[in-house]
Amino acid sequence: MLHRLLALTVVVAAAGLGVGPTSARAQGDVPRVAVLDFSSFMMGEGGASVNLGKAISAMLVTEFSGREGLQVVERQQLNALLDEQDLGVSGRLNEEDAVEIGRLLGVQYVLVGQVTSIVDQLRMDIRAVDVETSEIVTVLKKSDRTSELFAVVVQLADDFSAELNLAPPSQRPEVESIPVRATIEFSRALDFEDRGQVEEAIAHYEATLAIHANHRDARRALERLRGT
Repeated sequence: MLHRLLALTVVVAAAGLGVGPTSARAQGDVPRVAVLDFSSFMMGEGGASVNLGKAISAMLVTEFSGREGLQVVERQQLNALLDEQDLGVSGRLNEEDAVEIGRLLGVQYVLVGQVTSIVDQLRMDIRAVDVETSEIVTVLKKSDRTSELFAVVVQLADDFSAELNLAPPSQRPEVESIPVRATIEFSRALDFEDRGQVEEAIAHYEATLAIHANHRDARRALERLRGT
């Protein structure tokens, strides 16, 4: 379980990142959401050492960022706060841990989950925790082929948005299959970026696009890292 932080530490750390330990409802009634890295297990196509949960988190953040009436915490902001406070989030988080992180970030909802991929068979479970009440407001489960990862992410985002009575995005790239190898390369790129190994991350993002040229998250990451 994450260690408890003093209230003053929470305020100072959050203020430095432009967030505060207040609810999203106090900020214009616009729900604010954080997506933590999912715990994951992957077997097949050389993915045994890949943290697929990071790919899910990043893709969900991108999908949520295109929806009106919802604010989502970017991965870089989330990781910066966790690193500053020395909060490790590896492995499966319980609801108490998620609530504490949510309070640090000043969000209303925290999304946590698990993903398993075995020989192109994908199973994803997601829980949305209300930071104000510490209650699980929704549990979503999806199964499909791993190559349909993007479609599953979109379905999960749609289902969560429905829980908040949000309209679907007016514009979105066509939902298409992503080769499993591209997902593996993207997951490795995220892992390198999280460790501050930018050149290695760029190489794997480029490898992702070489396999799947329309991978929007890899392209978005490259634009961010290159400052373009």
